[in-house]
Amino acid sequence: MIQLDLDVWIDEKLSFREHIQDNINKAYMMFGIIMQTFKHLTIAIFILIYKTMARFHIDYCCSVWAPYKKGDIETLKKVQKRGKRFCQH
Repeated sequence: MIQLDLDVWIDEKLSFREHIQDNINKAYMMFGIIMQTFKHLTIAIFILIYKTMARFHIDYCCSVWAPYKKGDIETLKKVQKRGKRFCQH
């Protein structure tokens, strides 16, 4: 496992699976922080906080590790769907 300068993880097979999983975990952690800290949010405020705190981890250096495997794309979509569910409540 090699860590590049921009905190992007890559393995011998040029797979970014561990990097993607690490960023997904960070995004879920941010969801938890948002939900514990802010009890009453409007949709507009939640979207702003979501984009700055959680989605940032998903989009960070995506031009380098661009997910092309279906499984990686699906796991990233799950994070966004969870954000959408929080927004609807």
